[in-house]
Amino acid sequence: MRKWVILLCLMFMVAVGGEWVVRRAISQNTSSTISQSTSFVRKIGSFPVGQYWWLVDAYQGQLFVVDRYGNKVDITDKINLDPALPFYVARINPDTEQVVEEFTTKQWRAVAISAERENRIDSWLAQDYDYWVLDSQSNIAYALKPVRWDEWGEERYTGIHVIDIQTRQLKKFIEVPLIGTLVLHPNREKLYVSVKTEERMEIRVFSTATLELIKAITYESDTPIWDMKFTRDGSRLFCCVYGRGLLVIDTVSDQFEPWGEPADMPVNFGLATDFSFTIALASDEKEVYVALRDGREKGRVAAIDIAQKRLVRILELSPTGCTSVTVMGDKLFAACLDGVYVIDIPVWRQQ
Repeated sequence: MRKWVILLCLMFMVAVGGEWVVRRAISQNTSSTISQSTSFVRKIGSFPVGQYWWLVDAYQGQLFVVDRYGNKVDITDKINLDPALPFYVARINPDTEQVVEEFTTKQWRAVAISAERENRIDSWLAQDYDYWVLDSQSNIAYALKPVRWDEWGEERYTGIHVIDIQTRQLKKFIEVPLIGTLVLHPNREKLYVSVKTEERMEIRVFSTATLELIKAITYESDTPIWDMKFTRDGSRLFCCVYGRGLLVIDTVSDQFEPWGEPADMPVNFGLATDFSFTIALASDEKEVYVALRDGREKGRVAAIDIAQKRLVRILELSPTGCTSVTVMGDKLFAACLDGVYVIDIPVWRQQ
Protein backbone atom coordinates (compact mmCIF):
# COMPACT_ATOMS: atom_id res chain seq x y z
CA MET A 1 0.00 0.00 0.00
CA ARG A 2 1.45 3.28 -1.05
CA LYS A 3 1.64 5.64 1.85
CA TRP A 4 0.58 9.20 1.12
CA VAL A 5 3.11 10.61 3.56
CA ILE A 6 6.00 9.08 1.61
CA LEU A 7 4.65 10.51 -1.60
CA LEU A 8 4.35 13.96 -0.07
CA CYS A 9 7.89 13.78 1.26
CA LEU A 10 9.27 12.98 -2.16
CA MET A 11 7.38 15.90 -3.64
CA PHE A 12 8.00 18.37 -0.85
CA MET A 13 11.64 18.18 0.34
CA VAL A 14 13.21 21.59 0.35
CA ALA A 15 16.48 23.49 0.60
CA VAL A 16 17.53 25.98 3.27
CA GLY A 17 18.66 29.51 2.63
CA GLY A 18 17.76 32.58 0.63
CA GLU A 19 15.71 35.66 1.28
CA TRP A 20 11.94 36.02 0.94
CA VAL A 21 10.23 38.69 -1.09
CA VAL A 22 6.73 39.91 -1.71
CA ARG A 23 5.00 39.19 -5.00
CA ARG A 24 1.68 40.34 -6.30
CA ALA A 25 -0.32 38.72 -9.07
CA ILE A 26 -1.95 41.47 -11.12
CA SER A 27 -4.25 39.08 -12.98
CA GLN A 28 -4.69 35.39 -13.62
CA ASN A 29 -2.48 35.38 -16.70
CA THR A 30 -0.25 38.43 -16.17
CA SER A 31 1.79 39.14 -13.06
CA SER A 32 4.54 41.46 -11.92
CA THR A 33 6.94 41.25 -9.00
CA ILE A 34 7.22 44.28 -6.74
CA SER A 35 9.47 44.62 -3.68
CA GLN A 36 7.39 45.82 -0.76
CA SER A 37 7.83 46.69 2.88
CA THR A 38 7.60 43.49 4.91
CA SER A 39 6.29 45.12 8.09
CA PHE A 40 2.98 43.28 7.66
CA VAL A 41 4.73 39.88 7.76
CA ARG A 42 6.37 38.41 10.84
CA LYS A 43 7.92 35.08 11.75
CA ILE A 44 7.07 33.57 15.11
CA GLY A 45 10.11 32.89 17.27
CA SER A 46 10.70 29.90 19.55
CA PHE A 47 10.84 27.32 16.77
CA PRO A 48 14.15 25.54 16.06
CA VAL A 49 16.30 26.26 13.03
CA GLY A 50 16.04 23.65 10.29
CA GLN A 51 13.19 22.02 8.42
CA TYR A 52 10.23 20.51 10.24
CA TRP A 53 6.88 19.30 9.00
CA TRP A 54 4.97 22.05 10.78
CA LEU A 55 1.19 22.14 10.40
CA VAL A 56 -0.93 25.01 11.72
CA ASP A 57 -4.53 24.38 12.80
CA ALA A 58 -7.14 26.18 14.87
CA TYR A 59 -10.31 25.28 16.75
CA GLN A 60 -12.65 27.61 18.68
CA GLY A 61 -10.07 30.37 19.03
CA GLN A 62 -7.15 28.12 19.93
CA LEU A 63 -4.16 27.98 17.60
CA PHE A 64 -1.80 25.01 17.45
CA VAL A 65 1.39 24.22 15.55
CA VAL A 66 2.16 20.51 15.22
CA ASP A 67 5.35 18.72 14.19
CA ARG A 68 3.82 16.01 12.02
CA TYR A 69 6.98 13.88 12.20
CA GLY A 70 7.29 13.69 15.96
CA ASN A 71 8.95 15.69 18.70
CA LYS A 72 10.96 18.36 16.83
CA VAL A 73 12.33 16.06 14.14
CA ASP A 74 14.55 17.91 11.65
CA ILE A 75 13.78 16.49 8.19
CA THR A 76 16.48 18.39 6.30
CA ASP A 77 17.89 16.07 3.59
CA LYS A 78 15.71 13.20 4.83
CA ILE A 79 13.15 11.29 2.77
CA ASN A 80 10.84 8.32 3.26
CA LEU A 81 9.84 9.30 6.78
CA ASP A 82 6.57 8.33 8.43
CA PRO A 83 4.91 10.40 11.15
CA ALA A 84 5.98 9.16 14.57
CA LEU A 85 4.22 9.45 17.93
CA PRO A 86 4.21 11.49 20.04
CA PHE A 87 3.82 14.76 18.15
CA TYR A 88 5.26 18.01 19.45
CA VAL A 89 2.62 20.74 19.77
CA ALA A 90 3.00 24.45 20.44
CA ARG A 91 -0.07 26.46 21.42
CA ILE A 92 0.20 30.03 20.19
CA ASN A 93 -1.58 33.11 21.48
CA PRO A 94 -2.90 34.67 18.24
CA ASP A 95 -2.89 38.16 19.78
CA THR A 96 0.66 38.21 21.11
CA GLU A 97 1.93 35.73 18.49
CA GLN A 98 3.92 33.96 21.19
CA VAL A 99 4.19 30.30 22.14
CA VAL A 100 2.37 29.95 25.47
CA GLU A 101 2.45 26.18 25.93
CA GLU A 102 4.41 23.19 24.62
CA PHE A 103 3.55 19.51 25.00
CA THR A 104 3.39 16.19 23.15
CA THR A 105 0.34 14.18 22.14
CA LYS A 106 -0.80 11.40 19.84
CA GLN A 107 -3.25 13.87 18.24
CA TRP A 108 -2.42 16.12 15.29
CA ARG A 109 -5.66 18.01 14.59
CA ALA A 110 -6.84 21.01 16.57
CA VAL A 111 -10.30 19.67 17.45
CA ALA A 112 -8.80 16.62 19.16
CA ILE A 113 -5.80 18.43 20.68
CA SER A 114 -8.03 21.01 22.33
CA ALA A 115 -10.49 18.32 23.47
CA GLU A 116 -7.71 16.49 25.26
CA ARG A 117 -6.85 19.57 27.28
CA GLU A 118 -10.35 20.83 28.11
CA ASN A 119 -13.41 19.64 29.97
CA ARG A 120 -15.82 19.60 27.04
CA ILE A 121 -18.80 17.37 26.38
CA ASP A 122 -16.89 15.83 23.47
CA SER A 123 -13.49 15.59 25.20
CA TRP A 124 -13.79 11.84 25.77
CA LEU A 125 -13.71 11.30 21.99
CA ALA A 126 -9.99 12.12 21.96
CA GLN A 127 -9.27 8.76 23.58
CA ASP A 128 -10.20 6.82 20.42
CA TYR A 129 -10.77 9.32 17.61
CA ASP A 130 -8.46 11.81 15.92
CA TYR A 131 -10.98 13.98 14.05
CA TRP A 132 -14.67 14.78 14.29
CA VAL A 133 -17.29 17.40 13.51
CA LEU A 134 -19.87 18.14 16.16
CA ASP A 135 -23.56 18.94 15.92
CA SER A 136 -23.76 20.72 19.27
CA GLN A 137 -27.56 21.12 19.15
CA SER A 138 -28.21 17.42 18.67
CA ASN A 139 -25.10 16.33 20.61
CA ILE A 140 -24.07 14.14 17.69
CA ALA A 141 -20.46 13.69 16.55
CA TYR A 142 -19.36 12.41 13.16
CA ALA A 143 -15.98 10.96 14.00
CA LEU A 144 -13.00 9.30 12.34
CA LYS A 145 -11.30 6.50 14.25
CA PRO A 146 -7.86 5.31 13.13
CA VAL A 147 -7.54 1.61 12.41
CA ARG A 148 -4.13 1.95 14.05
CA TRP A 149 -2.64 5.07 15.59
CA ASP A 150 0.76 4.33 14.07
CA GLU A 151 -0.57 3.52 10.57
CA TRP A 152 -0.45 6.38 8.07
CA GLY A 153 -1.54 4.75 4.84
CA GLU A 154 -4.53 5.72 2.73
CA GLU A 155 -6.71 3.21 4.60
CA ARG A 156 -6.33 4.89 7.98
CA TYR A 157 -10.12 5.07 8.37
CA THR A 158 -12.75 2.54 7.35
CA GLY A 159 -15.75 4.79 7.83
CA ILE A 160 -17.62 7.38 9.88
CA HIS A 161 -18.77 6.75 13.45
CA VAL A 162 -22.01 8.57 14.27
CA ILE A 163 -22.00 8.98 18.04
CA ASP A 164 -24.32 10.35 20.71
CA ILE A 165 -21.73 12.17 22.79
CA GLN A 166 -23.90 12.27 25.92
CA THR A 167 -24.70 8.57 26.10
CA ARG A 168 -21.46 7.64 24.27
CA GLN A 169 -23.44 5.23 22.13
CA LEU A 170 -22.66 4.48 18.50
CA LYS A 171 -25.80 5.33 16.53
CA LYS A 172 -24.48 4.13 13.17
CA PHE A 173 -21.30 3.24 11.34
CA ILE A 174 -21.18 4.58 7.77
CA GLU A 175 -18.71 2.54 5.76
CA VAL A 176 -16.73 4.88 3.49
CA PRO A 177 -13.40 4.03 1.80
CA LEU A 178 -10.31 6.25 1.82
CA ILE A 179 -11.67 9.35 3.54
CA GLY A 180 -9.84 12.65 3.04
CA THR A 181 -11.91 14.81 5.39
CA LEU A 182 -15.51 15.60 6.36
CA VAL A 183 -17.50 18.73 7.20
CA LEU A 184 -20.97 19.39 8.59
CA HIS A 185 -23.16 21.96 6.83
CA PRO A 186 -23.97 24.97 9.07
CA ASN A 187 -27.68 24.10 8.96
CA ARG A 188 -26.74 20.62 10.26
CA GLU A 189 -28.80 18.88 7.58
CA LYS A 190 -25.98 17.49 5.41
CA LEU A 191 -22.58 15.93 5.93
CA TYR A 192 -19.97 16.27 3.16
CA VAL A 193 -17.22 13.65 2.93
CA SER A 194 -14.27 13.66 0.51
CA VAL A 195 -13.62 10.14 -0.76
CA LYS A 196 -11.15 8.35 -3.01
CA THR A 197 -12.40 5.18 -4.65
CA GLU A 198 -10.68 2.84 -7.10
CA GLU A 199 -12.53 4.47 -9.99
CA ARG A 200 -12.79 8.17 -9.12
CA MET A 201 -12.59 11.04 -6.67
CA GLU A 202 -15.83 12.33 -5.17
CA ILE A 203 -17.57 14.24 -2.42
CA ARG A 204 -20.33 12.20 -0.86
CA VAL A 205 -23.29 14.02 0.67
CA PHE A 206 -25.19 12.34 3.49
CA SER A 207 -28.47 13.34 5.10
CA THR A 208 -28.00 13.80 8.85
CA ALA A 209 -31.69 12.97 9.38
CA THR A 210 -31.55 9.54 7.73
CA LEU A 211 -27.74 9.02 7.61
CA GLU A 212 -28.24 7.86 4.03
CA LEU A 213 -26.24 8.90 0.98
CA ILE A 214 -28.19 11.49 -1.01
CA LYS A 215 -25.60 12.45 -3.64
CA ALA A 216 -22.10 11.72 -4.89
CA ILE A 217 -20.35 14.66 -6.60
CA THR A 218 -17.46 13.41 -8.73
CA TYR A 219 -14.48 15.51 -9.81
CA GLU A 220 -11.53 15.08 -12.16
CA SER A 221 -8.26 14.67 -10.27
CA ASP A 222 -5.60 12.15 -9.36
CA THR A 223 -5.35 13.51 -5.81
CA PRO A 224 -7.88 13.77 -2.97
CA ILE A 225 -9.44 16.70 -1.11
CA TRP A 226 -7.79 17.20 2.27
CA ASP A 227 -9.59 20.34 3.42
CA MET A 228 -13.07 21.86 2.98
CA LYS A 229 -14.44 25.16 4.30
CA PHE A 230 -18.01 26.51 4.31
CA THR A 231 -19.05 30.12 4.12
CA ARG A 232 -20.93 31.13 7.26
CA ASP A 233 -24.31 30.86 5.55
CA GLY A 234 -23.36 27.48 4.12
CA SER A 235 -24.16 28.48 0.53
CA ARG A 236 -20.67 27.61 -0.72
CA LEU A 237 -18.19 24.89 0.11
CA PHE A 238 -14.55 25.51 -0.83
CA CYS A 239 -12.53 22.35 -1.42
CA CYS A 240 -8.72 22.13 -1.49
CA VAL A 241 -7.60 19.41 -3.92
CA TYR A 242 -4.09 18.50 -2.86
CA GLY A 243 -1.49 19.61 -5.40
CA ARG A 244 -4.10 20.58 -7.99
CA GLY A 245 -6.28 23.51 -7.05
CA LEU A 246 -9.66 24.68 -5.83
CA LEU A 247 -13.21 23.38 -6.32
CA VAL A 248 -16.29 25.29 -5.18
CA ILE A 249 -19.66 23.64 -4.51
CA ASP A 250 -23.02 25.41 -4.58
CA THR A 251 -24.58 23.60 -1.61
CA VAL A 252 -28.17 24.46 -2.61
CA SER A 253 -27.89 22.41 -5.80
CA ASP A 254 -24.86 20.39 -4.65
CA GLN A 255 -23.14 21.09 -7.95
CA PHE A 256 -19.80 22.67 -8.75
CA GLU A 257 -19.81 26.39 -9.42
CA PRO A 258 -18.21 27.31 -12.77
CA TRP A 259 -14.93 28.74 -11.54
CA GLY A 260 -13.14 27.12 -14.46
CA GLU A 261 -13.73 24.92 -17.47
CA PRO A 262 -14.80 22.23 -16.97
CA ALA A 263 -16.48 22.95 -13.64
CA ASP A 264 -15.54 19.57 -12.12
CA MET A 265 -11.79 20.08 -12.61
CA PRO A 266 -9.74 21.84 -9.89
CA VAL A 267 -8.78 25.42 -10.76
CA ASN A 268 -5.15 26.42 -10.12
CA PHE A 269 -5.54 30.00 -11.41
CA GLY A 270 -2.51 29.69 -13.68
CA LEU A 271 -0.14 29.08 -10.78
CA ALA A 272 3.10 27.25 -11.45
CA THR A 273 3.11 26.23 -7.78
CA ASP A 274 1.10 23.40 -6.22
CA PHE A 275 -1.64 23.69 -3.61
CA SER A 276 -0.74 22.18 -0.22
CA PHE A 277 -3.03 20.64 2.39
CA THR A 278 -5.30 23.42 3.66
CA ILE A 279 -7.20 26.55 2.72
CA ALA A 280 -8.62 29.37 4.84
CA LEU A 281 -11.39 31.92 4.43
CA ALA A 282 -10.93 35.56 5.39
CA SER A 283 -13.08 36.67 8.31
CA ASP A 284 -15.09 38.92 5.97
CA GLU A 285 -15.29 36.05 3.44
CA LYS A 286 -14.01 38.24 0.62
CA GLU A 287 -10.98 36.04 -0.03
CA VAL A 288 -9.81 32.46 0.25
CA TYR A 289 -6.15 31.75 1.09
CA VAL A 290 -4.07 28.77 0.04
CA ALA A 291 -0.64 27.46 1.01
CA LEU A 292 1.67 26.78 -1.95
CA ARG A 293 4.91 25.02 -2.75
CA ASP A 294 7.15 25.22 -5.81
CA GLY A 295 8.75 21.84 -6.31
CA ARG A 296 10.96 21.41 -3.26
CA GLU A 297 11.17 25.05 -2.27
CA LYS A 298 9.62 28.52 -2.34
CA GLY A 299 6.81 28.51 0.17
CA ARG A 300 4.07 30.96 -0.76
CA VAL A 301 0.54 31.91 0.15
CA ALA A 302 -2.01 33.18 -2.37
CA ALA A 303 -5.17 35.23 -2.04
CA ILE A 304 -8.13 34.46 -4.31
CA ASP A 305 -10.91 37.03 -4.60
CA ILE A 306 -14.23 35.20 -4.18
CA ALA A 307 -16.44 37.77 -5.94
CA GLN A 308 -14.09 38.03 -8.92
CA LYS A 309 -13.19 34.31 -8.86
CA ARG A 310 -9.56 35.08 -9.59
CA LEU A 311 -6.11 35.19 -8.07
CA VAL A 312 -5.26 38.67 -6.80
CA ARG A 313 -2.06 38.36 -4.74
CA ILE A 314 0.85 36.01 -4.07
CA LEU A 315 3.21 36.40 -1.13
CA GLU A 316 6.49 34.52 -1.07
CA LEU A 317 7.34 33.69 2.52
CA SER A 318 10.01 31.05 2.74
CA PRO A 319 12.80 29.24 0.87
CA THR A 320 11.05 26.09 2.09
CA GLY A 321 7.57 24.87 1.15
CA CYS A 322 4.44 26.00 2.98
CA THR A 323 2.09 23.29 4.26
CA SER A 324 -0.97 24.94 5.79
CA VAL A 325 -2.84 28.15 6.58
CA THR A 326 -5.48 29.33 9.02
CA VAL A 327 -7.15 32.68 9.73
CA MET A 328 -7.56 34.18 13.19
CA GLY A 329 -9.32 37.54 13.07
CA ASP A 330 -7.43 39.76 10.62
CA LYS A 331 -4.32 37.58 10.68
CA LEU A 332 -3.30 34.79 8.35
CA PHE A 333 -1.03 32.18 9.98
CA ALA A 334 1.01 30.10 7.54
CA ALA A 335 3.17 27.11 8.43
CA CYS A 336 6.24 26.44 6.29
CA LEU A 337 9.01 23.93 6.86
CA ASP A 338 11.24 26.61 8.38
CA GLY A 339 8.65 28.01 10.78
CA VAL A 340 5.36 29.85 11.15
CA TYR A 341 4.62 33.22 9.58
CA VAL A 342 1.97 35.82 10.45
CA ILE A 343 0.46 38.12 7.82
CA ASP A 344 -1.69 41.16 8.58
CA ILE A 345 -4.48 40.71 6.03
CA PRO A 346 -5.75 44.34 5.82
CA VAL A 347 -2.25 45.66 5.12
CA TRP A 348 -1.48 42.87 2.67
CA ARG A 349 -4.59 43.83 0.71
CA GLN A 350 -3.26 47.34 0.29
CA GLN A 351 0.08 46.27 -1.16
